[in-house]
Order: sequence, then C-alpha cells, then structure tokens
Amino acid sequence: MTLQFGSSGIRGKYGETINPDTAFELAKILTQDLGLKLALARDPRLSGSVLRSAFLSAALERGARITDYDMIPTPALAYQSGRTHEDGGVMITASHNPPEYNGFKIFNSKGETFDDEAILSRSNSKRSAGIPTVKPFEVETAKPTEYKERLSQIQFEKEWHIVLDPGNGATCMLAPEIYRQSSTKATAMNSYPDGTFPSRGSEPTRESEASLCRLVASGGANAGVAFDGDGDRVYIIDEKGNCPLQDRVLGSYITCLARKSKGPFLVPVDASMAIEEAAIKYGAKLMRGPVGDAKLLVEMKKVGASFAGEPSGAWIHGEFNLCPDGILSGLLYLKQLESLDLSVSEAVAEIPEYFMVRKSASFTKKMSSSIMATLSGELQKIIGKDSSIETKFGVRVSSEDSWVLVRESGTEPVMRITTESKQRSKANQIMRETLMLVRRVLKGKA
Repeated sequence: MTLQFGSSGIRGKYGETINPDTAFELAKILTQDLGLKLALARDPRLSGSVLRSAFLSAALERGARITDYDMIPTPALAYQSGRTHEDGGVMITASHNPPEYNGFKIFNSKGETFDDEAILSRSNSKRSAGIPTVKPFEVETAKPTEYKERLSQIQFEKEWHIVLDPGNGATCMLAPEIYRQSSTKATAMNSYPDGTFPSRGSEPTRESEASLCRLVASGGANAGVAFDGDGDRVYIIDEKGNCPLQDRVLGSYITCLARKSKGPFLVPVDASMAIEEAAIKYGAKLMRGPVGDAKLLVEMKKVGASFAGEPSGAWIHGEFNLCPDGILSGLLYLKQLESLDLSVSEAVAEIPEYFMVRKSASFTKKMSSSIMATLSGELQKIIGKDSSIETKFGVRVSSEDSWVLVRESGTEPVMRITTESKQRSKANQIMRETLMLVRRVLKGKA
C-alpha cells in the first residue's frame, strides 16, 4: 500500500484511509529508516488500541525494541523521544480531528517532527527488503518522567487559580498534575479520557469552550486553559470568562517575549497583521513562515527563531521542546504574565482584533508559476497598487490596512483563501473579489 503524508503526518478516517495495514506498513518503514529503538504512544481514540497492536506486531517482527508510553500527549512523546536515546517516536493520533479520524505523527531522535517527504524518499528504496533475521525484541512500558521533570521546573511566585479543560483527550492525566506541581491551584473539567470526545469535541473553539468560560467567570479563576485531543495545542480563556481571538493571545505572548528579546519570532503566513504590528511596536523582528507546525519548525531552524507559533495554539518553544506543546505553552504564557504583573485580559487588550475571513475553492492541480504570476498581478489590483507581493508560501498581497493570501492546502485538494482588513466591509469585499478571481484563474479564464 502507499502511505499518504500530509502537513501533519498521516491522517484520515479510520476504516477508509487509516487501518491496521497502515500501521503495519509504517512500522516496517520506520524500523528500516529510523532504527529499531522506537518510542510509541497514543491518544484515547477508540481505534488507537487496534493501530497500536498492529504497529507493535510489525515492529517486533523486525526485532525492534519499543518503549511503550501507552496514552500520553503528543508533546510528551516527542520530548521523551529526544531525551531518552530513542531512534525515533511514533504517536498514534489525529490531533484535533473528529473521533472517527486517526493517524500517526512521527518524530526523529531529536524530538523533531519528521519531514514528510524525506521519510518517503528514504524508505521507498527499502520497502522491498524481506523480513530480517529475527532478533531479540522487547516492549518496555514507561512513563514520561523526563517530560514531567522538565515542566515542573516552571514555578510561579503567586498562586494562580486555573481551570483546565483537557476535553477528554490525551492531557487528562498529565496536565492537572503538572500544573499543580507548578504552584497553581488547578481545577480540571472533562478530565477523563474518552476517545469519542463527548464533552466538547477534540478541538477547542469559542463555541465549544462556553462551559469553560462560565466556570472561569463564576469561580473567580485567573484563566482557563484548554487543550486539543493530543495536547499539542493550547486555548486560553481570560479571567472574565471571555474567549479572545487566539491570534490576539499569540500576539500578546510575543509582546511579552519582545520586551526581553528582539527575536526573530515566527508566525505562519496566514496569521493576523495585528501580531506583526505588536512585535514592531517593541522593536522585535517578526517573520512569516509556512502553515503547519512541521513546516514551521523547519523554517524556524532556518531563520534561527527561538519561538514559532500558530493562531491555532500550536506553539513551539525551542528552548524547551521542538514539538508544539499545549501544556508547556499555557505554563509559559502565565509565567510571562506573572513577570509583568498582567492579567490575561490586560495582556490581550493590547492586541487589536481585525476582521478576518477564510474560504476555500476546490483545486486538484499544483499551483504553477504562471498561475502564481496571474494571481499576484490581479490580487494587487484588488488590494491596491502600493501593496507588496510575497510568493514564498503562497501568494500574499498586503497593504497597511488589508491583506489577502491564496495558498494550496497541505491536507485537502483545495485552495485556501484568507483575507484580513481593519474594516469589516473591506474584508468581505476583498474575499468576494478574490473568490471570483481564483475561480476564473482555476478555469483558465484569466
């Protein structure tokens, strides 16, 4: 079978694109490509146990030594992979996707997300190899001790009252324990693992976190901190029970960092311009990279950024962990606020909320250089003649008060369109005109 890697590893609906054969094939490839000493973990999805068994079966057949962490968050597995002399790590998860999905995230011996194309190119030549001579194999159960010890070093001077929402995901056990170790008064809701994610789904959103907002406000808490299904994303609620746009939360964290360091800091090409304005205000350098945490990590290393963050809550703190880490991000965000004596609402208030619109258009081809050239010229007419054009990570045309981005999706056969403006009517107008333009270009009529 052919494994299909997207921007976040292998992912799909269980029983369709993901099944035990996928796990079996992946184990054969990784034991050839990474090595025979692998760490393994899963989130609580119902199909996780079956995929785990299939992966173990194939890996052990090839003489692998598996360190099995069972159910832990993705960032914990990544950290352990990079600190315990493993050849790599495999996390069985579909992250924030609905419960009928599952998949695999792969990490190298440094705890970095494995480059998707690299694993295919290095493995294709080896797939025909037969089963090697059977070697002694081993499965060792383990706990993420090193990860817990590292995060427990983040201590607070005052006692924060935090309400945590693991959302029945992989952080249910670790997050409350770690936050309480850090001198916070942590209350947890939805804190029993359940792969159907019955409480609010696997992805925290403004709508799904309404209960967390009410609990924070009624309980007099300092903040609410929620995580997605596998724990690599954080979602912040302020002390008033408000759910700010997470672009603003990201921007507020970067302004905290910018008071002490001038960067560079890295955000994806589709992040709000309010983040850029905030960084410039403090004299920091903000750079834009590709969408997707694995690709963002590659760019982060290229430009020497100490921090990279997506508005989705996937934040990479290079000093601590090379995988986006929701538990860590919440702790570090609160620690920065404590050092500046700010509440969440005070920090976020510094970052304005502009008007952003996101749409998609079906597109099954690759974006050719001629299409990019046409889009660049036409989009500049929409945004204005004095606008600037960037084509490194899609086509992004921007002015002082508006911008538009057209890029290929890394997970679906669609073109992603994002626009933002300081005026709501202009954001909507730019989106209408861009959608018409993209459809004409894709049909070869422009």
